[in-house]
Amino acid sequence: MRSNKSNLLYFFLFLLLNTIFCSCTTTTDKDCEIPYSYVSGTIYLNFYSDLNSVGNAVYFDEIGTSTGYNGHGFIVVRTSTSEFAVFDASCTNDKDSEEHVEINGSYAECPVCESKFSLLTGGWPFNDSLASCGLEKYSCTYSSNKNTLTVRN
Repeated sequence: MRSNKSNLLYFFLFLLLNTIFCSCTTTTDKDCEIPYSYVSGTIYLNFYSDLNSVGNAVYFDEIGTSTGYNGHGFIVVRTSTSEFAVFDASCTNDKDSEEHVEINGSYAECPVCESKFSLLTGGWPFNDSLASCGLEKYSCTYSSNKNTLTVRN
């Protein structure tokens, strides 16, 4: 009889721990997420020599027929010799502003709240920024044969 009580105690302990770990969330603030905006297009890199060097970024009003959330456009950055990152140019702190973030070297800055986002480390905001979420990142595929970057979500 004693072993049944012991097993029951372990069972409830397991349920308690499972509930604690499964209830955690990775997103800290749902209000700063950029709403879904359909993105699909191809960038022909032969026309953008700035993207030939690692660390350089270029702002695009549109990619294909996509303009990003609220028409804010996109930022494309070359992160290595064979990899790129594409971000929505909407500030996650002021997403409904008419302004978009602007490239300033290796980071992007919001002209409204002055939040700064690192373009080389995933679009995350700097510690002293008002924004608490990183820039919205889109999927991209680089074709070295065609020298194109296909962007989608």
